[in-house]
Amino acid sequence: MTLTNDTCVLGECASNIQEKATDNSFALLKIISLLNSSLPVHSLISMLVRSLPEAMLPLQVYGITVKMDGKIYGYPENGQYPSISVDVAVHGKIRGYISALYNKERQNSEQWTQAHEILNILSGSLSNLIEKKELERISLESTRRYSALFHNCPVGLFTDKKGNIVHCNHKLTQILDMPENKIIGLQVTDIIDNEMIWKLFSSHKLSPEPVKTEHEVDLKKGPVKLRSIYLPELTPEGELKGGLGIIEDITRIEEAEQVQQQQKKLLVNTFNAINDLILVLDRDLRIVSSNWKGLEDISEEERQKHPYRNEVLTPNADPCESSHILEAFATGIPKEAFWTNPADGSIKEMKAYPIFDEEGEAIMIVEHLRDITEIKRSEENLMKANQELANAYESLKSLERLKNEFLSNLQHEINTPLTSIKGFSELVHDEDLGPLNAEQKKAMNRVVEKTKQLQTVLDSLLFVSSATHGAIKYNFEHLSITNMLHISLNIVSEKLKHKGLELEASIPSKLPEIIGDIDYLPRVFVHILDNAIKFTDRGGKVTVSLTEEKGSVHLIINDTGIGIAEADIGKVFQMFFQLDGSSTRNYGGNGLGLFMCKIIIEEHKGKIWINSKEGQGTTVHILLPHT
Repeated sequence: MTLTNDTCVLGECASNIQEKATDNSFALLKIISLLNSSLPVHSLISMLVRSLPEAMLPLQVYGITVKMDGKIYGYPENGQYPSISVDVAVHGKIRGYISALYNKERQNSEQWTQAHEILNILSGSLSNLIEKKELERISLESTRRYSALFHNCPVGLFTDKKGNIVHCNHKLTQILDMPENKIIGLQVTDIIDNEMIWKLFSSHKLSPEPVKTEHEVDLKKGPVKLRSIYLPELTPEGELKGGLGIIEDITRIEEAEQVQQQQKKLLVNTFNAINDLILVLDRDLRIVSSNWKGLEDISEEERQKHPYRNEVLTPNADPCESSHILEAFATGIPKEAFWTNPADGSIKEMKAYPIFDEEGEAIMIVEHLRDITEIKRSEENLMKANQELANAYESLKSLERLKNEFLSNLQHEINTPLTSIKGFSELVHDEDLGPLNAEQKKAMNRVVEKTKQLQTVLDSLLFVSSATHGAIKYNFEHLSITNMLHISLNIVSEKLKHKGLELEASIPSKLPEIIGDIDYLPRVFVHILDNAIKFTDRGGKVTVSLTEEKGSVHLIINDTGIGIAEADIGKVFQMFFQLDGSSTRNYGGNGLGLFMCKIIIEEHKGKIWINSKEGQGTTVHILLPHT
């Protein structure tokens, strides 16, 4: 029974009561008015409880009790008075009851029937009213959920009536780069310009099936690609009533798919470009994928027929080594092995790399097989060559020892008679053995000079031989570099005068001491000064300066001599290096002097270098740390 029918029945009851001139007709009409009101259920029940006693006046009702969803309204029941009760069922489930407490002495059958009928009708009306209110609440919640879903959907949505757009969400305005008021009123075909959509709206035979399309659109922000799904809504007669449109901007998705396809293509090309054999294997050692390098002759049919690794690699021989693959599966660590093919003697280097699933378990193996036959042969040849070089090196070391012994013996053998020659030459030169005429004096000068040169060559050879083997013993002590430099200048002073060279010296009287060897450092100074004198023509100039610089003393010896070619500056400290043949013949020398100087200076933790230009003189720099 509906609420409208219930109120009609109550109206008939009111009419019948009026015909019998009773006083409760007004109360029934009031109840009818309440049931047709929009009051909330709890307020409606409270007012019904107050109005019902008047409607049941003939029974002399003491009170009305309504219990609904555990809540009690009206007069509480206490068992003192009899009652009439009727259950209230909503959606087939009893939710409560309506009970009327009445005067037992004033009842008759007609009044009893009428009151009971009123309660039954009222129970049905209340049930229908509650059902209606709950349906309205559910409908409102559904509408709200639909609205929230529609407006917050991550894709564009619109609804239309016969092709005319009447509603859209915010996402669609973003996709189309248009405000909502510009979209409302457009035709569906203005947004989805596709042959399938045109056919849908122009066809007389419509299908309720969704229409899916992809199309490009030129918008203000530029060209975009849209994916559309239109869900038509048809009348029972099959006419198009409207529909729901779903629009998605797939421009970036398509670009990402293109990038993914390019990356996939790149990986495939890279995979195929590798010159070595690559196998992707499952746990049964079945080939899942491969670049088939070296196995191109195997047909696709044979690959499908014999998909296992060993069937492919060694079809007619002993199985290929595979323990490294099993170990890689078991441990999850890359493993390698080497295998010699008995068929052709080729040597393979095999490396197994595990591939893991999301749980970290090795599910496949990528195996890299490389033919290293030539590499192994090259290694063997290299080892053989290295052994030959080692043997040759030992032979050279033996020769070096023989050379050093020879030089040592040579110095001893030559030094003994040379000492005698030098001593007697000096006695004759100094006329200790008798007077000499001019010619004899000149000859003896040459003998003494050449004897000294020969002694210098012997000393240089011995020094170089000893220094290259670390056999030189230095006696380091605190020294005055000023004093050593003055001593060195005194040694070469006669040569300066003899050649007519000007000497300009700037040597401070007080400089910090250095740590050096009193025998070897002066040799360096004298040799540098000798070179400056030797390579400077008569009338030239030699300049000597000594300064202190940041924890070191800096000696500079400059001459105005012939200079050195730029290409030769880097070679002057090499052993046995000399200038060109004409210079060698004109100026002499054995090519060991500057080599010896560099060794001595570096043993003193110092530095030595040369600046020079051919024809413009030479400057030698020596930097030694001071105390």
